[in-house]
Order: sequence, then structure tokens, then C-alpha cells
Amino acid sequence: MSDETNHIPDINLLRMEIDRVDNLLLDLIAKRLELAGQVRKAKSGVRVWRPSREHSLVRDLSETAKDTPPELVARIWAELMSASLALQGPMRLHISLEGDALSNWSTVRDRFGAALPTVSYPTTSAALAGAYAEEEGVAVVPAPGGMQRWWTSLCCGGAMEDMHILAALPRVGEEDWPQAVAVATADILPSGDDISLITLSNPNAALEAGLKVKLRAESGEHKLISVEHYIDPESADLMEIRKIDPSARLIGSFAKALSVKASSGAKS
Repeated sequence: MSDETNHIPDINLLRMEIDRVDNLLLDLIAKRLELAGQVRKAKSGVRVWRPSREHSLVRDLSETAKDTPPELVARIWAELMSASLALQGPMRLHISLEGDALSNWSTVRDRFGAALPTVSYPTTSAALAGAYAEEEGVAVVPAPGGMQRWWTSLCCGGAMEDMHILAALPRVGEEDWPQAVAVATADILPSGDDISLITLSNPNAALEAGLKVKLRAESGEHKLISVEHYIDPESADLMEIRKIDPSARLIGSFAKALSVKASSGAKS
């Protein structure tokens, strides 16, 4: 064997290099937080939380970091963006603990990091009410479906029809429907790879408009369907549906979950 093959790296040199990289990372994090502190002034009244931009950033970073698991990229940037949002303020999370409270907290932490202020509630309706009362409030609640019928308050004529479903939790996974969603009064915007949510009383209206849909939940006359692409609130597709079913309303859009990738380091 050659000397190069038998060469064993010097552990002390490796540790020194890791320390150097760590210091560079800290400098870059400090610079990022400094810039985040200036963002609020530049926004001039624009909402602090932009989930579509946030998710598209993490998606791009995950695709760039080919050998780094997307779960790790998502968690690191969740903490960085959480710290940035906390500096910009006054965003606060209103978290429903219905179901498995420990699992709910873990899911929220993976998606939003640890820096943002939070309030927890025993019921979904209380979490929604808490978020609705604040301009920058965000409710994190169980995804629609089954016994979860809170989404009807977002329907046309509902008590909170100016709120929208804007993000899905978890950010990384293989399921086609989330465990939880984040709801706020911010605008519905595209991330580049989205699922749109429409409530109506006649699901055939969407089919007649030429859309491929899935029925996700129903409660009385209200039906919730998903469409596998972003729909603009003023789009022709939505106008066509409303011609058939005037009760139809776009209640949200969220980015599709990032796919789990096997680490290249797992090769034998």
C-alpha cells in the first residue's frame, strides 16, 4: 500500500480545523442576526412571518447541501429563522395541545425553533382565538380531517374567514397530508411547490373547473379539498369554481414537505 493509503489524519489538526470552522460559523450567525434586526425597519408594515419565502429558502438549501440530510438543514434553519423572527417581533405562537402534547411540542420545535414566544392551550378553538386576537399571532393546530372541524370557521361566512392555513408541520416527511398546520391572517403566497386548500359545498364544482382534487375533510355542508398546485386568490380557476358554487373559498396554501433523503455516508 502507498504512504497516502496508510496516512492517518492528525486528530489535533482536525480538531483545530473544526474550531476554526466553528468560529467562522459564529461570525456568520452574528452577521445574520444583525441583518435580521434591521429587517423590521425595512419591511414598513409588512408582516414579519413569510412562511412561503421561509420554506423555499430551506428547500433550496437542502437541495444545495446534497450530502446533508434535509432534517438537519431544516432544524438548523428553524433555529436561525426563529431567532431572526424573535428579533423582528412581535410574532407569537399559539399552540393547541390536543392529542399527544409532547409530540405536538416536538413538532412545533422542529418547525419553528425555540426563540419565538409561545402560549399553549388545551383546545384548538382557544389557540385559534388567541392567534386571531394578535396582529402577528400564529396558531399551530391539528391538521383538518377526522374529528378536526375547526377549519369551518375559515369558510365563507365563518367566524375567522380572514385567517388562512399557511404552513404544514412537519417540514420534512413522506406523508401527503400534515400532522399539524399553522394558521394566521397573513396573505396566501406561493413557495414554488404548494398544495392549495379550498372549502365549498359542491366538490364537483372543482372537477368541472378542470382541477384534480382530493377530499380532505367534511363537516355538514362544508367540504375541504386540496389541489396539487398553488392557486392565486384571484385566479381564473377559483373564479370558475365560484360560478358553479358561490360558497367556494380559498382558505390556504402550504408548501409540500421536503422529501427525506438517505445520507451518502450510509454506504458501506
